[in-house]
Amino acid sequence: MPYRRDEPFRFTFGTPIEGTFKILRVNKRSSTSNEGTASIVDISPNGVRFLSPLDLPINENDLLIEVNFLLNQKHISILAQPKWKKRISPYTFSYGLEGLDDDETKKVIVEELKEFARNQK
Repeated sequence: MPYRRDEPFRFTFGTPIEGTFKILRVNKRSSTSNEGTASIVDISPNGVRFLSPLDLPINENDLLIEVNFLLNQKHISILAQPKWKKRISPYTFSYGLEGLDDDETKKVIVEELKEFARNQK
């Protein structure tokens, strides 16, 4: 289960931020699922970790997930592929996703995280 603790910039929220996710593609087939709940634990410009009660089929090939949440009243949408899954309780799973976003989206994430950190002081 790879977890990049050595990534240069990863922000861990003291209290997870509530968001949603949906599956956009499974095995190279477009497929929009219903939204599921996601509690965002930490985020970086290159990925996100969230908790969910849903057991996602991350072993499927070519799984694409869209994660959405509000940060500083700004809507953030991240396209990502799951890299790992861990059951942390009978009804909760933790997921690590690698982001597939462009440089502009990564820049917005960094700017909003800096603003969020400033507001937490």
